[in-house]
Amino acid sequence: MGLSALNAFAADVPAGVALAKEQYLVRANGAEPNTVDPGLVGSGSPGDVIVNDLFEGLVIESLQGETIPGQAESWRISENGKTITFKLREQLQWSDGSPLTAQDFVYAWQRAVDPNTGNTTSFYFQTANVRNAEAIIAGEKSPSELGIQAPDARTLVITLERPTPYFISLMSIKTFFPVPRTVVAKYGDNWTRAEHFVSNGAYVLKQWVPNEKVEVVRNPYYRDNDRTVINGVTYLALSSQNAELTRYRAGEIDMTNRVQLEYYQKLKRTHPEQIKALRLLGSYVYAFNTRVAPFDNPDVRRALNLVIDRQLLVEKVTGQGEPPAYSVVPDIIPGYQAPVPGFAAQSRQEKLAQARALLSKAGYSQAKPLTVKLTYNTSENHKKIALAIASMWKQLGVNVALENMEWNAYLTAKSTGDFTVARSYAFGDFAEPSSVLGSFTCGHAGNESGFCNERFDRLIKQAANTSDQAQRYALFSQAEQLLMDDSPVIPLYHYNHTRLVRASLKGFPENNPKGNIYAKDMYFVAE
Repeated sequence: MGLSALNAFAADVPAGVALAKEQYLVRANGAEPNTVDPGLVGSGSPGDVIVNDLFEGLVIESLQGETIPGQAESWRISENGKTITFKLREQLQWSDGSPLTAQDFVYAWQRAVDPNTGNTTSFYFQTANVRNAEAIIAGEKSPSELGIQAPDARTLVITLERPTPYFISLMSIKTFFPVPRTVVAKYGDNWTRAEHFVSNGAYVLKQWVPNEKVEVVRNPYYRDNDRTVINGVTYLALSSQNAELTRYRAGEIDMTNRVQLEYYQKLKRTHPEQIKALRLLGSYVYAFNTRVAPFDNPDVRRALNLVIDRQLLVEKVTGQGEPPAYSVVPDIIPGYQAPVPGFAAQSRQEKLAQARALLSKAGYSQAKPLTVKLTYNTSENHKKIALAIASMWKQLGVNVALENMEWNAYLTAKSTGDFTVARSYAFGDFAEPSSVLGSFTCGHAGNESGFCNERFDRLIKQAANTSDQAQRYALFSQAEQLLMDDSPVIPLYHYNHTRLVRASLKGFPENNPKGNIYAKDMYFVAE
């Protein structure tokens, strides 16, 4: 089995289209990135968006969301599905003009899987079933024993523990990107400073002004620089949708990170062409810290889950085409049917009565009300959702204290368990239920709730070893039913990421469940 390189990769400008003289993109990026190191950046984070333009992995996605060649020109999968051989393109270079070889990928993978780096994304190597990844992460084997080899400068051979149908799709996740060996060795953690920075993507880092902006410019050594149109990008650290909107309307921003509900509804009527939406492989959730009382009690979690009116939430609060969610796995994976909880069909009064009974069983009453501290990161949209949820919980007699945090403080609080209930997300990086469900296994680096159910873990492991898709998906559905029953998180809606995009800016993806938007695919037309 194999695949050869396709023809069109960068900005595909139709014949006869007049390009604007100015080809510089300014986009709002939600918050301050905590890193632009591919081996350390978290999927879906502000840094992830920037790394997408600075670096390139073995594969990328087309505007239709198809997996296509990136740094690799082709690949071959062995008959038993356990060996994948990539052939890199000829004459690949880093942004300093030095050669990029297969050994750079070997170095990057061994570095990213090494538990001594403190990396929180090394679990992707386990997800990909790369040989010895689990033992390396556990500290039982050396990173040099990871199942990756470079027999020559253009050949990369990956050995897996078992056949992994979604392996190629995983290769566009940043953890699998190359990093410049000599630069990292020379500067250590400081290698990502603009004055030292070296990358292999369409752009290279020019400037990083903390809490304000990151600027990148064209990388002349990028493999497809001749077909790249956008000359540079500024990513603004704007957590306020009000600030985004003001600057967008003033012509200072070409692409927002979000859209406020009020303005979305107005533009939907007047200028719908400026609204772009992408259904994503993820769900907006509230996560409980199941390690601390009272949220170590499933009855308390179930009660709070029961009384949330998802339909009201997506129609009146978020209101931008998001499907209401009862499951963490979104409804865009072909062939997978997530279970639906029995309470979904109940009336509001039935749900309230059941929730009150659960809280009473847990020892709470009008005389002794439950108090919840709800943490969310700075955003008008997150605040509106939190206020709506607090109002729904208040009908149970629950007292809710809202806690707003800046992005990096919020990430730290979640990763250290310094929260009780937090706004969060369950996100997948490939179109299979395990991409979302896997992060709820015992001890998983992404399992911020602390949820641990051995039966759930067994079902996930059994599914991973089942080659028949129907049988595998049935096992995932059983596992997700357990997750619903225990309620370590409350799914609210599946992501439909909407943003404002200048009408003159073209090349926005038509479909990309991972949410990847490549600046190299975009261009401004003359107005």
